[in-house]
Amino acid sequence: MDREDIRLGIRNIKNLPTLPIIVSRVLEVADDSGSSANELADIVSKDMSVSAKVLNLANSAFYGFSRRITTIPQAVVVLGFDTVRSLALSVSVFETLKETADEVSFDREAFWIHSIGCGTSARLIAKNLKYKDTGTFFVAGLLHDLGKVILDTYFHEQYAEVVEEMVEEERSALDSETDLLDIDHAEVGGWLAARWKFPEILVNPIAYHHNLMAVDEGFIKETVIVHLANILTKRAQIGLCYEEFVAPPSDLVHSELSLTDTQITEILRALQGEKEQIIDFFNTLKG
Repeated sequence: MDREDIRLGIRNIKNLPTLPIIVSRVLEVADDSGSSANELADIVSKDMSVSAKVLNLANSAFYGFSRRITTIPQAVVVLGFDTVRSLALSVSVFETLKETADEVSFDREAFWIHSIGCGTSARLIAKNLKYKDTGTFFVAGLLHDLGKVILDTYFHEQYAEVVEEMVEEERSALDSETDLLDIDHAEVGGWLAARWKFPEILVNPIAYHHNLMAVDEGFIKETVIVHLANILTKRAQIGLCYEEFVAPPSDLVHSELSLTDTQITEILRALQGEKEQIIDFFNTLKG
């Protein structure tokens, strides 16, 4: 089975996961500069399942607030518009993807812990670079590997061979996927994110975090941040990673982000310090 077979197969999947309506409404609010925090709170509050999870996460050790947050409007005030939006999106996608297959080729718990770690790492990098909206980077990091779930769910037999090679040879997913499938999880994830009508600021990092030369110029910094976040999460040994040696980051990390090696080391140290909170976030997310 080659790249075109898989592409055609994905297009023809009848039961491809669809996101709940709350996602499109949250994204619409995010895109509308005239939207208010009250509108976001109203949208999230109307979905009982998502709002309950958002409140649980807001009160988790991940955020570390001493005062209990009891309502979505209060969460928006305390955590901010961007954080509550990112939590609502994160909960919705997690709930959509967590039950997609009876058989799995890789440890899904370790997968999600790595994904949350990458989101946390991307948020730390964005904060270091003085971005105001770090929530978007958290979501981009969280979802960067969603193509792996799609490949394993709908092409399970082929992807099981990929994982077997990754484990036996301690190779990266990218290398094994390219060798055996002639397509990689980033391309598949980017395709799904576009189909879900995610904004380009999310689609580009998902699709090109392994292929920075192909990214849309308007989203190069965002994609480089997720690229670096992924590498730092592997170096911090947070969640799923089969590689014996983690590849160094692209030179674009220095040229696009102007981060020094010292700053990168400090971010890695901060990420390592959040391991327990990341695991707590996952345990809260899965309920």
